[in-house]
Amino acid sequence: MPANPASGWQRFRHGILTAMTAVAALMIAFATSSCESPETYTPIPAEAFSSRPSGTLAAGDVIRLSYPGAPELNTTQKIMPNGKVSLPTVGDVTAQGKSVASFQSQLTGLYQPHLQNPTVLVSVEEVAACVYVSGEVTNPGKVPLDRPMTAFEAIMEAGGFSKFANPKQVVVVRNKNGKSERYALNLGDTLSGASSSSFYLRPYDTVYVKQSRW
Repeated sequence: MPANPASGWQRFRHGILTAMTAVAALMIAFATSSCESPETYTPIPAEAFSSRPSGTLAAGDVIRLSYPGAPELNTTQKIMPNGKVSLPTVGDVTAQGKSVASFQSQLTGLYQPHLQNPTVLVSVEEVAACVYVSGEVTNPGKVPLDRPMTAFEAIMEAGGFSKFANPKQVVVVRNKNGKSERYALNLGDTLSGASSSSFYLRPYDTVYVKQSRW
């Protein structure tokens, strides 16, 4: 029995439509997977470009106290979680939140009735505050915030960008008043010298370097 030409054409047409439908589905899937929802970031405040070194003592800091008039009292202590240190003769004294200079002045006043030379010298041996650097850096981890530090400097402290890094896509995550804020930085401009602006970090910020897509 001879083949029906119309039936052959219908099968061919059906095959073409099926193939086109499959291609269209693949294109839609690819477009959907490649189009990520835009990330939202917090506008960078003007204060971020100021170092504003706190210079204040915090719980966990290790401090050395020297008594020129009574060296036998010299001591090194970690500031307790309640913000205090326990000192000879005068007992517990709050150190947290005070600058080194103001704490020295306070201690000198407290020892005035007890020592002929009441001078007390305070120095910071170890800083508790730090920032965290993660993502595409050579040595991700904790970086001590022992000085005013920019996001770029923190990345350099972590060994610099990895070969897969995208310096144009760096995110700083900061906890502010119980709310997480995210700042988007383009440090590619810093590397090229196109920008001289510096984003200064605050204690416990997290710096995340994204991976390059190519």
